[in-house]
Amino acid sequence: MQKPTLMIPPLMEGKQTTLTCTAPGLCSGSVPQITWTWRGEGENDSHITGNVTAVKNESVTSVAQRYSSTLTFDPSAEHHGTSVTCKVGFRNNITAEETVTLNVTYTKKPVITGRRSLEEGDALNLTCSFESFPPSRITWTILGSNKKLHNESRSYLQSSPGSATLVIHNMAVEHSGKYICTAQHLNTTVAVYANVTVTCE
Repeated sequence: MQKPTLMIPPLMEGKQTTLTCTAPGLCSGSVPQITWTWRGEGENDSHITGNVTAVKNESVTSVAQRYSSTLTFDPSAEHHGTSVTCKVGFRNNITAEETVTLNVTYTKKPVITGRRSLEEGDALNLTCSFESFPPSRITWTILGSNKKLHNESRSYLQSSPGSATLVIHNMAVEHSGKYICTAQHLNTTVAVYANVTVTCE
C-alpha cells in the first residue's frame, strides 16, 4: 500500500496555513474517506480543530480520479512538535495513513528570573529564558557598556537552548545597574532588562 501525500508549507505562529493530503494512487471506484487527527506529546489522537474541506476530486483520465482534502488552521506555539495524521479509508476496510511532525516558527516573551537586590560580596545569578523555534541566541550586557558580561574574569555564562544564566561573583555597589538580556531570533531582536541593586552591609 502506498501512503497518502501530505503537503506542509512553512508554519509560522499566527499566520493561517493550509495542509493538503492527497490519497495514494488513482481511484475509479468509490470516493475514499479522508480524516485528519492530531496528537500532542504523550497524548492520544484527537480530531484537530480547524477547517477541513470535504474530499475534493480531480479528473486525471475519463475514469480515474485523484482525491485530496485540506486542513486550514492557525498554527501556534502549542502546535510545535505535535503530529498530524491523514488517514485515507477505501472500501473493504483498506486504509493508508501518513503522519508528520509539525515545526512551527514562534517566539514567547523573554523572562528574567533571579534575585535583583544584593549586598556587597553576594553573587549575581540571573537567568534569561526565551522560548522560541528555531532556538534564539541570547547575550547579556549592562546599560552603558557595550562589552559582553561573560568576558569578565569574575563572571560566567551558562547557555542552553532557550536560556542563558549570568553569574557574577563578589558584587560591589558600583555594579548596580540595568542588566540587559538580548535574544536574537531569525531577523528579530528582543531585549528585556533587570534593575540590579547592590547595597553595603
